[in-house]
Amino acid sequence: MKVILLTLVLASWAMAQTGTTMVVKISGVAADQGQLIVSIWPNEQAWNDKKPLNRDAVPLVNGGGEWRGENLAAGTYAVTVYHDKNSNKKMDRHWYGPPKEKGAASNGAKAQTFGPPKWDDMKFELSGAEQVVEVKFE
Repeated sequence: MKVILLTLVLASWAMAQTGTTMVVKISGVAADQGQLIVSIWPNEQAWNDKKPLNRDAVPLVNGGGEWRGENLAAGTYAVTVYHDKNSNKKMDRHWYGPPKEKGAASNGAKAQTFGPPKWDDMKFELSGAEQVVEVKFE
Protein backbone atom coordinates (compact mmCIF):
# COMPACT_ATOMS: atom_id res chain seq x y z
CA MET A 1 0.00 0.00 0.00
CA LYS A 2 2.82 2.41 0.89
CA VAL A 3 4.55 1.63 -2.41
CA ILE A 4 1.38 2.43 -4.37
CA LEU A 5 0.86 5.69 -2.49
CA LEU A 6 4.50 6.70 -2.98
CA THR A 7 4.28 5.87 -6.69
CA LEU A 8 1.15 8.01 -7.08
CA VAL A 9 2.72 10.94 -5.23
CA LEU A 10 5.90 10.78 -7.33
CA ALA A 11 3.92 10.46 -10.57
CA SER A 12 1.80 13.52 -9.75
CA TRP A 13 4.89 15.51 -8.81
CA ALA A 14 6.59 14.55 -12.09
CA MET A 15 3.50 15.55 -14.09
CA ALA A 16 3.38 18.91 -12.32
CA GLN A 17 7.00 19.57 -13.28
CA THR A 18 6.56 19.06 -17.03
CA GLY A 19 5.39 22.55 -18.02
CA THR A 20 7.26 25.11 -20.07
CA THR A 21 9.39 27.88 -18.59
CA MET A 22 8.91 31.36 -20.06
CA VAL A 23 11.70 33.89 -19.57
CA VAL A 24 10.76 37.48 -20.46
CA LYS A 25 13.82 39.66 -21.08
CA ILE A 26 13.03 43.37 -21.07
CA SER A 27 15.35 46.04 -22.48
CA GLY A 28 15.42 49.62 -23.75
CA VAL A 29 13.84 51.42 -20.78
CA ALA A 30 15.12 55.02 -20.78
CA ALA A 31 15.38 55.53 -16.99
CA ASP A 32 16.19 53.32 -14.01
CA GLN A 33 13.64 54.81 -11.61
CA GLY A 34 10.61 52.76 -10.64
CA GLN A 35 9.88 49.19 -11.66
CA LEU A 36 8.49 47.12 -14.51
CA ILE A 37 5.04 45.56 -14.43
CA VAL A 38 4.92 42.35 -16.48
CA SER A 39 1.57 40.83 -17.49
CA ILE A 40 1.26 37.36 -19.03
CA TRP A 41 -1.87 36.81 -21.14
CA PRO A 42 -2.81 33.13 -21.73
CA ASN A 43 -5.36 33.74 -24.49
CA GLU A 44 -7.32 36.37 -26.39
CA GLN A 45 -10.32 36.14 -24.04
CA ALA A 46 -8.12 37.00 -21.03
CA TRP A 47 -6.71 39.97 -23.02
CA ASN A 48 -10.19 41.22 -23.92
CA ASP A 49 -11.39 40.78 -20.32
CA LYS A 50 -8.23 42.45 -18.91
CA LYS A 51 -7.52 39.39 -16.73
CA PRO A 52 -3.87 38.34 -17.03
CA LEU A 53 -2.62 34.96 -15.85
CA ASN A 54 0.21 36.76 -14.01
CA ARG A 55 0.89 40.41 -13.22
CA ASP A 56 4.18 40.90 -11.41
CA ALA A 57 6.48 43.77 -10.50
CA VAL A 58 10.07 43.29 -11.66
CA PRO A 59 13.06 45.37 -10.52
CA LEU A 60 14.36 47.80 -13.14
CA VAL A 61 18.14 47.55 -13.52
CA ASN A 62 20.26 49.16 -16.25
CA GLY A 63 17.27 49.86 -18.47
CA GLY A 64 15.75 46.41 -18.27
CA GLY A 65 14.68 43.43 -16.24
CA GLU A 66 13.70 39.78 -16.36
CA TRP A 67 10.61 37.79 -15.41
CA ARG A 68 10.55 34.01 -15.17
CA GLY A 69 7.46 31.80 -15.11
CA GLU A 70 7.72 28.06 -14.67
CA ASN A 71 5.39 25.12 -15.32
CA LEU A 72 3.26 27.01 -17.84
CA ALA A 73 1.13 25.00 -20.23
CA ALA A 74 2.23 25.07 -23.85
CA GLY A 75 -0.02 27.27 -25.99
CA THR A 76 -0.65 30.77 -27.24
CA TYR A 77 0.40 33.68 -25.00
CA ALA A 78 1.16 37.39 -25.15
CA VAL A 79 3.26 39.59 -22.86
CA THR A 80 2.85 43.26 -21.99
CA VAL A 81 5.18 45.36 -19.86
CA TYR A 82 4.93 48.92 -18.66
CA HIS A 83 7.45 51.14 -16.89
CA ASP A 84 5.87 52.00 -13.54
CA LYS A 85 8.01 55.11 -12.92
CA ASN A 86 6.53 55.92 -9.50
CA SER A 87 6.14 52.28 -8.33
CA ASN A 88 2.43 52.62 -7.61
CA LYS A 89 1.58 49.41 -9.55
CA LYS A 90 -0.84 51.14 -11.90
CA MET A 91 -0.45 52.71 -15.30
CA ASP A 92 -0.79 56.44 -14.77
CA ARG A 93 -2.71 58.36 -17.42
CA HIS A 94 -3.02 61.94 -18.57
CA TRP A 95 -6.34 63.59 -17.72
CA TYR A 96 -7.37 63.20 -21.40
CA GLY A 97 -6.74 59.42 -21.47
CA PRO A 98 -3.38 58.30 -22.92
CA PRO A 99 -0.81 56.64 -20.64
CA LYS A 100 1.92 58.75 -19.04
CA GLU A 101 4.09 55.65 -18.57
CA LYS A 102 5.57 53.81 -21.54
CA GLY A 103 4.71 50.26 -22.42
CA ALA A 104 5.94 47.48 -24.68
CA ALA A 105 4.64 44.11 -25.85
CA SER A 106 5.76 40.77 -27.22
CA ASN A 107 6.63 40.66 -30.93
CA GLY A 108 7.30 44.41 -30.82
CA ALA A 109 3.55 44.99 -31.16
CA LYS A 110 2.68 48.68 -31.18
CA ALA A 111 -0.24 50.40 -29.49
CA GLN A 112 -3.08 51.40 -31.76
CA THR A 113 -3.87 55.08 -32.25
CA PHE A 114 -6.48 54.98 -29.49
CA GLY A 115 -5.79 51.81 -27.58
CA PRO A 116 -3.49 48.94 -26.69
CA PRO A 117 -1.83 46.61 -29.21
CA LYS A 118 -3.95 44.03 -31.00
CA TRP A 119 -3.87 40.47 -29.68
CA ASP A 120 -2.89 39.08 -33.08
CA ASP A 121 0.19 41.35 -33.16
CA MET A 122 1.39 40.25 -29.68
CA LYS A 123 0.60 36.54 -29.58
CA PHE A 124 3.20 33.78 -29.84
CA GLU A 125 3.34 30.03 -29.27
CA LEU A 126 4.98 28.83 -26.06
CA SER A 127 6.51 25.37 -26.34
CA GLY A 128 9.55 23.33 -25.37
CA ALA A 129 11.33 23.21 -22.04
CA GLU A 130 12.25 26.92 -21.93
CA GLN A 131 11.47 29.83 -24.20
CA VAL A 132 12.89 33.36 -24.08
CA VAL A 133 10.57 36.23 -25.04
CA GLU A 134 12.26 39.56 -25.82
CA VAL A 135 10.30 42.74 -25.02
CA LYS A 136 12.00 45.96 -26.12
CA PHE A 137 10.98 49.48 -25.25
CA GLU A 138 11.47 52.00 -28.05
